[in-house]
Amino acid sequence: MASAEQIPVEYLSDKVAEKNFAEMVGTTRRALQGKRQRNIIPKGVWNEIDGQIYYSIRRYEAWLESLWDCPPELNSQVNQSAFASPGNSGGARPSPIPKRQKALKRPQIYALQ
Repeated sequence: MASAEQIPVEYLSDKVAEKNFAEMVGTTRRALQGKRQRNIIPKGVWNEIDGQIYYSIRRYEAWLESLWDCPPELNSQVNQSAFASPGNSGGARPSPIPKRQKALKRPQIYALQ
């Protein structure tokens, strides 16, 4: 069983208990419970088996990746030739929108009695 000792603990099984999962992701068990109850972490990521809560590492990472907001220029699926320099485009440019001028703030006047 020497090969099992070399494998990191988190990769021995995809399903881990809530206590161990909290340690893996760097949070508390109570924080995971709150996120579960508020439906922040979806049901497919965790499951209750015999009264115990288990999390799937693979599903958690997939869910977390789906929340990641990636700009199109970093997405490898976007055609790189679509990103030409701004001066090379022959198309029409939108007209600039003038900035709204701020109203002058008048000083308050106090009446002495």
